[in-house]
Amino acid sequence: MLELLIYQFWTIKYYDNAVDAQTRMIQQLDHSMTVIYEKWGSDTEKLFSVQDGLVQDLAGGLHFNVPSDLLIMNANGQILYTSNDRINGSSSIESEVNARAPESGNFTIKENKRKMLVIYQKNPVTGLRSISITEVAAIYENNAYLKKWMTYLILLSTVFSVFSIVLISLHVAAPIRSLRKQINAIDDGEFKNTSDQVVIIKDEIWEIGISFQKIMLKLQEQINLQFQLKMATNQSKFKALQSQINPHFLHNTLETINSLAIIHEVPLIAQISRSLSKMFRYNTVQDAEDVLLKEELDHVDHYLKVQLIRFDGWIECEQRIDPQILEHRTIKFILQPIVENCFTHAFNHVTDKGMIRIEGTLEQDHILIRVNDNGTGMPEDKIQSMNEALRAYDSKPEHADDARVSDSIGVYNVNYRLKIAYGEAYGLQYENISPRGLSVRIKIPVNQS
Repeated sequence: MLELLIYQFWTIKYYDNAVDAQTRMIQQLDHSMTVIYEKWGSDTEKLFSVQDGLVQDLAGGLHFNVPSDLLIMNANGQILYTSNDRINGSSSIESEVNARAPESGNFTIKENKRKMLVIYQKNPVTGLRSISITEVAAIYENNAYLKKWMTYLILLSTVFSVFSIVLISLHVAAPIRSLRKQINAIDDGEFKNTSDQVVIIKDEIWEIGISFQKIMLKLQEQINLQFQLKMATNQSKFKALQSQINPHFLHNTLETINSLAIIHEVPLIAQISRSLSKMFRYNTVQDAEDVLLKEELDHVDHYLKVQLIRFDGWIECEQRIDPQILEHRTIKFILQPIVENCFTHAFNHVTDKGMIRIEGTLEQDHILIRVNDNGTGMPEDKIQSMNEALRAYDSKPEHADDARVSDSIGVYNVNYRLKIAYGEAYGLQYENISPRGLSVRIKIPVNQS
């Protein structure tokens, strides 16, 4: 399209230049005749007599760029000179020139089915009119070379345009095909990292591919985290039940012991067997990954009933739970391992009565559960080391040499599962209590059922 516009522009320009050149030639002839007229006086018949040859000399000195015929007419419309006898008496051109009022100008007219360009100039001194007649087709014949080169240019531009379209199409389609391959691979269960591929141009398609790659990696990470959470939960279940050959059999046996204890009026045995039975039921019957907090607290209550009977009043337990958090959900087995550590380690070297306090509060954007004891506590360097391991997702710390740390694998398991389930912002943290004791902070998200 651009080439056609350029060709049209140059064709019009070439035509206008030809008209200007012809006009200047006529003006030059008219000026020459004015000089001669002023020298010879008003004897126009002698001046323009064919025998004298003055007009022939003037006309012969003109060199038109395009083959043209020349006419000289007097004020009465009589032709005094013509360079082509065939146009002598051409009434259409003569009448058209005589009919035009302006002293100079140009127009086109059809003569014998040919389009002719007529340029005329009236001399105000001599009263004569100089007229050039040029066939329009002859003007464009000299412009044929431009048409030829424009044809070549259009062909070359067409080839270049087709090549550019193909190249751009390949450039646009290649990333789309690569993106589609990634989608098909994910549909088949394959996750491939293509971030190391060579990128020629970073355009919108590249940005879409990068965003898709990030989504794919996050999806893969979530799948891995869910798998690890499943494995950690199963491991926790296994550790809780590893001493049971047949959980259902043990559950039924404990119910039988509970019944016998009631019959024989032994309430402590009845309470222990009933609590153990409910603990086994919580471990074996509920297959859900998450439970209500009140269910998790009930499970700890049953555990505490067994342990407190065992310690015969030497250790007491107190709970301060905000009722608002009871209907929120959490993963299973997050409290028992921490409370169990209190019985195992907190009161080994304490002669006073032990106290375990469980507190649960609803904060602005999370739930905070504290398990506090008034035991011996831990050295600050051990607490710092333990908290660093907890922040680092360490489920099996190898660097812990303290007995209370190295035996607390269940605590690290709880922290590991919380972070996998809810993110790095959640989990466990240890701190000493003044003047004596240890506090374990459990942070879980607000997730109401």
